Amino acid sequence: MKYQPDVDKILRRKRLRVITILLTSSVTFMASVVAPGLPAIYQEFSHIPEAELLTRLVLTTPMLFIALSGPFVGMVIDSYGRRNTLILSTIGFGISGLSGLVLESLITILIGRAFLGVFLVAILTSVTALIGDYYSGNERNRIAGLQAAFISFGTLIYTIIAGFLTEIHWRAGFAIFAVAFLLIIPMILSLYEPTDNNKKERMKPAKTSSMKNDWVTIVGVYVITFVTMIILFMIPAQTPFFLLDIGINNAARAGIAVGVFSLSSGIASLAFPWLRKHFSVSFIFALIFADVAVGYILLGMAADFYDVILAMIVGGFSMGLFSPNANMVILSRVTSAFRGRALSILVAVLFLGQFASPFYSLPLAKISSLGDSYLISGCILACISTLFIVLTVYNRKNILRRNKN
Repeated sequence: MKYQPDVDKILRRKRLRVITILLTSSVTFMASVVAPGLPAIYQEFSHIPEAELLTRLVLTTPMLFIALSGPFVGMVIDSYGRRNTLILSTIGFGISGLSGLVLESLITILIGRAFLGVFLVAILTSVTALIGDYYSGNERNRIAGLQAAFISFGTLIYTIIAGFLTEIHWRAGFAIFAVAFLLIIPMILSLYEPTDNNKKERMKPAKTSSMKNDWVTIVGVYVITFVTMIILFMIPAQTPFFLLDIGINNAARAGIAVGVFSLSSGIASLAFPWLRKHFSVSFIFALIFADVAVGYILLGMAADFYDVILAMIVGGFSMGLFSPNANMVILSRVTSAFRGRALSILVAVLFLGQFASPFYSLPLAKISSLGDSYLISGCILACISTLFIVLTVYNRKNILRRNKN
């Protein structure tokens, strides 16, 4: 008798696989959830030289080590597989995240945050590469949009929870990283290693493979991602301090403000599949930068908490579209054999920009004020949007010209 597969069982595993990928994606920006506790951490260690900068580095140190380790992690993922790397990295991520509960000095906390960054780049690269391996076409765009939504909604939920935990004690905010351990069993049950496709891809001649990789476009995405993250990361890094400047000394409210930015991002990311179907990559980038420019200008002029919330709602739409747009550019322009490395570099560049953000925003704020730094950044973002509008028009003219010929 011919064996008949259990269709219901296969469908259940597929659904669990999607849920696991999305829930895993939701923790990939958790490094920033300690943002509401930064003022309290600064008060704890204010006696240390350069405490103001070192406190910001508690937030951004993972981003530096993501950038340093990213390319090497990508090589490991391409060589030894996505699934096992993802499982082991999630365990390490949980342990290093929880270390903030017990470490006594600011330096050891920074070391724990450094390890967190290494594991984080492995998680985000592995899970995004699996999306590229498991899905294609419109389905891939749909999953990418959902991935961005879960990242945003996850960051929202975790940041708000961390903000309330920080009201108890600044160390309590680190307890949120325990959520990583809840993902291990679903990963083991639902994910598989797409090794066969990778082996076939690696057996192709090098010349054929390299011809399929559009490195000019990919490098361009890396550059714009770096610049964007320098400016966008002012939201978690500087908003708690900006709220203090306008008379709001409340960690929970800081968590809500940063979380609303993530909520807005999540809602916008759900529209990505539709936007990508109807508009070009360059037009979506133009829309992203125009939106966040308006949000930053509103934030720079904010006088109370509700003004800040309005600015976060407006500006948050940008991040919800940026990540899936950049990811899809990479996935559509690189072969499977190089997918892990290309994505790991994107993740590294993204978080390197986040690490560099305080070195941009702090001097700017000292020259004028935090509010003015948002206004200046908004003007810079408007200029970038204009450049993408010009690029969109130029590409459109080229397409029309080719069609006529």
